[in-house]
This record gives sequence, C-alpha cells and structure tokens, in this order.
Amino acid sequence: METVVFLLVALALAYVVVYTPVGSVFSGSQEPSKHGANDKVVIPEDSALRRHFLSQLKAEVEMELPPRPTCSMLKRHHDSLVLVEIEKRLFA
Repeated sequence: METVVFLLVALALAYVVVYTPVGSVFSGSQEPSKHGANDKVVIPEDSALRRHFLSQLKAEVEMELPPRPTCSMLKRHHDSLVLVEIEKRLFA
C-alpha cells in the first residue's frame, strides 16, 4: 500500500516538474491580479448563460495550463487542477 502511495506522489511530482514552465519558477509568480480587490465575479442566474459563462472560464483556465496528458491518472490530476483554478477565480 505504501508503495502505491509513493508511486502516485512520485508521478504527480514528475508531472508538475515536466509541465511547469521554466519562466514561472524564477519569476516569483507575484503577478498583480487582473481584477481589483473589490471586484466580485457575478455568475449569471439564467441556466444557459451560466453554462456558457462556466465553459468560457474553464477554457481560459485550460489555455493557461499545459496540454491535457494522455495517461488516465495524470488526466485526473489535471482535471482537479483545472477545478481548483476555476474555484479560485470564482470565490476569490
């Protein structure tokens, strides 16, 4: 069991190392936010508009990340990273 957990952690770390852009490691990643401190994201109430809004937000997040891997385990990690980034933008 410990070996499986170790391998999962090692694969996740390898994925991060391989797909992290070199410039972002040395830049300090302290970029100013695009939104002001008081700006809140307003999600539309209409179901069709909400669906399009969330699809657009997901597309923007995926454009900033490396391409989706082909390995099923790494796909799950990539998908959870996308969801975390979407939540950061919605609830920041």
